[in-house]
Amino acid sequence: MTREQSLREHDRLHDPVQRAAKAAKILAILHDALGPDLSALRTVDVGCATGLITKELAPHLRWILGVEYDADALRRASGACASGACAAGVRGPNLLLVRGDAAALPLPDAAVDLVICAQVYEHVGDSEALAAEVYRVLSPGGVCLFSGPNRLDPIERHYGLPLLSWLPRPLADAYVRLAGRGPAYAERPRTWWGLKRLWRRFGIIDYTLAALRDPQRYAVADELGRLAWVGRLPVPLLRALRPLYPNYNWVLRKAAEAQP
Repeated sequence: MTREQSLREHDRLHDPVQRAAKAAKILAILHDALGPDLSALRTVDVGCATGLITKELAPHLRWILGVEYDADALRRASGACASGACAAGVRGPNLLLVRGDAAALPLPDAAVDLVICAQVYEHVGDSEALAAEVYRVLSPGGVCLFSGPNRLDPIERHYGLPLLSWLPRPLADAYVRLAGRGPAYAERPRTWWGLKRLWRRFGIIDYTLAALRDPQRYAVADELGRLAWVGRLPVPLLRALRPLYPNYNWVLRKAAEAQP
């Protein structure tokens, strides 16, 4: 990642308004799926970055554990670089941020009722291991709020390069280098069909179309911006276009009598 990209990412992760908007979208979907009272939910936020979204969610939940692999992000969350905060964790009344691996979450089996997995899967080297961990730590009947990009998005959002994610890996790496955006293309997004396979052990409730149709209710009006008109297209057409959506918002439910 170039210095310019790092600065943009830093600004995005530290923008409280933008992070609060993301948290509002998550809460809107969760309230629709699970009801108005979320206060009994034991929760893990996978890939919590600097923890701004995690902190926004915490007052609504029983407790929430934020897990982040990037030690620098946790240092920014704690405001401490040399105090040992990254190792000990950043704490709040019902909140703990710790360093950890999405493919090996620091939780026992069936430990949580809710997993937040938002804009994470494409950054993980082994997304199958991530999906297996989400399944493992969820209690039977628990849910995962999943949000993630589509490989078929014409503009790769992390690099701002047209058709980057469409290319085979060697060509994508060369494209990134030629554009001066870094040594290689690090992200690994999937298509709609690939994401269906990734989360095949779960029941999937797709909120993407609902959010397009009612952006105010699901707190995505600012996110859609000038594309808000898309939600006014006929519903059958929007359903047919689902494999081309740039991003997905799904509620994934583990079966109440899930097998190991």
